[in-house]
Amino acid sequence: MTVASLRTLAILEAVSEAETVFGGRTKSWIQVAALWVDLQPRGHRETADGVARPALIETAQAIARSHAAAARGMRLKAGGEAWRVVAVIPASPKPGRMTLSLERIWP
Repeated sequence: MTVASLRTLAILEAVSEAETVFGGRTKSWIQVAALWVDLQPRGHRETADGVARPALIETAQAIARSHAAAARGMRLKAGGEAWRVVAVIPASPKPGRMTLSLERIWP
């Protein structure tokens, strides 16, 4: 893998909580980093809990340069879509790189 394969600009975001003036809490996403990634689709699966209608979960992986702030539960916005970071695998496929396992509910 070369630097040239990291062709998609993505934004890594973390959730931020703040107290509202009415005593409640609000959540919003804040940008943590801008990463060049190699976004690779992995497939999809269907989930059903017996109560709600089934949902289609699309999976992908993004290979990028390592970033210390990357963590599970963050959001990666790439290609106009928001992906949930399910796992961060450091030093994969080689040192200095990381692999982000991603999921999103479609559509």
